[in-house]
Amino acid sequence: MLDTCFGNGASFLKLWQTWRTHASRPARLHYVGVLSVTEAEQLQAALLESKAEPDTHCLRSQLADHCYGLLPGFHRILLEDSQISLTLCVGTLSDSLAQQEMQVDCLLTTASGKSWDKWQLKALARCCKRGSHLYFFGDTPQNAALLMDAGFEPQIDAFSSDPVASGALHVVYDPRWQLRSTRRGSASPAKVGRCAVIGAGIAGASVARALAVRGWHVDVYDTQPACAGGASGLPVGLVVPHHSADDSPRSRLSRSGTRLTLQHAGRMLQTGQDWNPGGVLELNVEDVDLVDVEAEVLSHAADQQTPTGWSSRQKLDEAQGLWHPYAAWIKPARLVAQWLNHDRIHFHGTAKVHLVHRATPHWLLHDAQGAEIGRADLVVFANAYGCAEVLARMAAEMPDEITWLAGVQHKVQSLQAMQGTLSMGPCPMGDLGTDFPPFPVNGHGSFVSNVPDSQGPQWYAGSTFQTDPVLHTNLAREHAINLKKLQALLPAAAQKLSAQFVNGQVSAWQGTRCITHDRLPLVGPLEDAPSPTLWLCAGMGARGLSFSALCAELLAAWLGGEPLPIESNLARLLATNRMQRSKMIARA
Repeated sequence: MLDTCFGNGASFLKLWQTWRTHASRPARLHYVGVLSVTEAEQLQAALLESKAEPDTHCLRSQLADHCYGLLPGFHRILLEDSQISLTLCVGTLSDSLAQQEMQVDCLLTTASGKSWDKWQLKALARCCKRGSHLYFFGDTPQNAALLMDAGFEPQIDAFSSDPVASGALHVVYDPRWQLRSTRRGSASPAKVGRCAVIGAGIAGASVARALAVRGWHVDVYDTQPACAGGASGLPVGLVVPHHSADDSPRSRLSRSGTRLTLQHAGRMLQTGQDWNPGGVLELNVEDVDLVDVEAEVLSHAADQQTPTGWSSRQKLDEAQGLWHPYAAWIKPARLVAQWLNHDRIHFHGTAKVHLVHRATPHWLLHDAQGAEIGRADLVVFANAYGCAEVLARMAAEMPDEITWLAGVQHKVQSLQAMQGTLSMGPCPMGDLGTDFPPFPVNGHGSFVSNVPDSQGPQWYAGSTFQTDPVLHTNLAREHAINLKKLQALLPAAAQKLSAQFVNGQVSAWQGTRCITHDRLPLVGPLEDAPSPTLWLCAGMGARGLSFSALCAELLAAWLGGEPLPIESNLARLLATNRMQRSKMIARA
């Protein structure tokens, strides 16, 4: 459903209520609403008005909770445990239609007191498939011939009994000409069947969940005995959008991804125990020299004095920073486990996929001994940089059976492993005041405190970014780097914790992130085929919590011919077939 007159959401709320009560309702409902910037600013207030109809009051309240921060662009909202997908497109009508990549069943629109010109009608037609229904509310186009020129045929029925389109002019998209197979969004949706997801980290779990709610039976394979055994086993992580002065594509993508992750966490996790959506403070901290800083710290072990040269800023309220109200700390392993907790998802631990071999119409998964460990209609590689070895082996052993997407093998082989160490320990007893803020702080590394644990409240600082696996094993150096970062970020907190660092009372968690050539995830098909059955979702880097849910939603939308969760030009920046530009991997 595409609604170019979303307004206060009345039509959507009526349809939502009808979907809830209808005996033969579809399993999933996709609704795309177009709003102007002004309408977006007024939407949340309009949804909370007391004059709401009693049967939709609860629905209005639920929708209002998600209608925050509606900046220009696309915003995906998942309702009814992801069975209803609402995409709010904020901006001008022409811009919103130009960024769509779908073919809808039904369109709701209004003339708003003036005629639609031929270009607007053609833009609507590009979002239609043969048989799509279009309803005009309010004033109708003055020149009905333009409707037919765009491929729309007027209908004689008024559909006055329709709960959504009562009283509207009804036309059907049925052009006299043959439609091109290359039309935007014209690819046939994949037939729902059995999918194998390789990797049970945050990327694989989010993909498995996105496909399972769409009816797929998903087998998830991982080399570890339990899910989140790799980098996704991070004790605590931040889900916070990237910020840039020019609102770069990376910022817009991470903002969309953060919105989706917070929705999943709000439904699945226990507040205060598994996550805390209390916001994150981002501080602008000048870079510090991190070369051989362990010598500076360890030299004070004898007298337990704090290192010299720390910032004189001692109070958090004196810092200049950016407050992210819609951000949180999350225990990633808990989110991964909840994503995999679905009737149509089956986890296979200690199962290393060595080779994926085509046996029409299935893919067969084999271990290193050649034994078959599974078969599927669709395979999604979500095992970070581990996919490079398997795909290279497939390319070598099946050179004629797979037509690889141009350049995709090079992108996969370019994936880089980035080591990281997180320092952690028990929160000191007593009143911590402003030394330990009640919310996470990031900017130069990050600091999260008072996170509940079986051993009591814990603090976490870090993390390091290391390409050299040998240096990564030097825990003293890694802890020293994290302390130096904390010294620059929150001097008072660093001072309180310095004794734990110098006395060796700090624990470490270490993991390896997967980085792409341009620091954006790789999502999409691996095959150059009309209906590809090999897909990739990898390269989340240090922002897996901000990107994974978005990438999973994007993959599922491409696979099923659904409306995209983001603008098509942003989606292309994540696609596996995007142009690869040379770029140095800068230290994060």
